[in-house]
Parts: sequence; structure tokens; C-alpha cells
Amino acid sequence: MQTMINGHIVEHEEALDVAVRYLIRIGAAESKVFFDEAYARGSAIFEDHMGYKYKLVHNGSKYDLVKI
Repeated sequence: MQTMINGHIVEHEEALDVAVRYLIRIGAAESKVFFDEAYARGSAIFEDHMGYKYKLVHNGSKYDLVKI
């Protein structure tokens, strides 16, 4: 699946909708930190409010979201 989050295309499995909703819910300013880090370093790890960890990977013109 693909979802647009704050102007970024995020590719993810349907099972990761909870992580997508989390990135949307925390707002553009806070999620921008993860996108900026993934762009600069290749990936960014973040944790949602339930303690689950995810990785946002910069992949050319899009970002891949995976659970770790």
C-alpha cells in the first residue's frame, strides 16, 4: 500500500496501518524529524505510543515503513 504523509509517499503493508495513523496523528512538525533523519541517514527508527518499533527507510522518491 501507499499512503501520503506530510507530502511524502510511504509504502507499507496493510498490517502497518497503525504506524501510519501514528505518524499522521503526531502531526507534521513531529513526524518531520523521522522523515528528515531517514532522508539524511537512510533510515530512522521510531516507537509508537504502544512501544512498538518501526523503521522508516528512504528509498529514492519514497519511504518504506517496516516493523522491527
